Amino acid sequence: MTDIIPKKAIYNILLPQILFTDRFGNTNSYVEMNPSMYIDETGCIQILTRLVNYRKFNNKSFTMNEMLSKSVYVLMTGSINEQNEYCFDFDTQLIQVKYNIPTYNTYWLGLEDIRFINKNTILACIPECNTLGQPSIFKATLHGNIIHSFINCKPNDTEKNWMPFTNHKNFCQVIYSVCPFKLKNVETDVFTEIQLTEEQMETLQNYHGSTNGIRFIQETNTNTNTNTDNNTFLFLIHINQDKTYHKWLLYNADTNEIRISKSFTFFQHSYIEFPISLCHYNNILFVSLGVNDDKAFVVQIDPTVIEFV
Repeated sequence: MTDIIPKKAIYNILLPQILFTDRFGNTNSYVEMNPSMYIDETGCIQILTRLVNYRKFNNKSFTMNEMLSKSVYVLMTGSINEQNEYCFDFDTQLIQVKYNIPTYNTYWLGLEDIRFINKNTILACIPECNTLGQPSIFKATLHGNIIHSFINCKPNDTEKNWMPFTNHKNFCQVIYSVCPFKLKNVETDVFTEIQLTEEQMETLQNYHGSTNGIRFIQETNTNTNTNTDNNTFLFLIHINQDKTYHKWLLYNADTNEIRISKSFTFFQHSYIEFPISLCHYNNILFVSLGVNDDKAFVVQIDPTVIEFV
């Protein structure tokens, strides 16, 4: 039986309802999914949530009351208090997307799977900016309530689930794929492959990238005796089977050592769980995730519960 990870707190992201008139002339509303999050060293927090005009069900079908998939984006800004709790007086504003690059006809419109590189820089999957309408990765700038200055990240083919991290030299890379384990610079298509053991390859087979990486020091976990340095990064990865399952992945950028946790889920009755962002503040981990493609949460995790096998 797969474990459900212990959580210190669960926060439901509730946004003002945004209505639209569907193709049948009825009033409908967008639903929250896939929140992206960034927390700076002072505890200031940004949560960028995507809202969509469709619903997905556990039998893999979905319903859409418009002719195209459309998204809107809401940015919440607030802070965390000394007790590692939300300060709930978040400011909320709609985000504008201003493309400086061509767009093309596609069924799926808008930015998907947004991951923060830093406070003002994001990676996003944007099918409508690919000539064939396929998922492709772009870097962009978030300034105020505007996303702009889009840059094509190579290879700009069918691309998803890149996991960005910034090393001790303040140089940003991404984990491009989990198995094989490949790294690359954000904008170029120059790859570095890290050799996996046969056991690791078997463990990571069919897993995909989930979150950005954070520098990680696990100070008190007598079960694992993990002793990491400032160039070791923690990620979440996932696999889609009867439901979504997750593992923690620890990567040392100096030694190329990789450690992997046991499989777990966040909730018992979910069928889709998509962690987007991983942050830490005051020795607590914060994970933002979409659940069932119509709910958005932030959960707090005590890092001492993480065990690597």
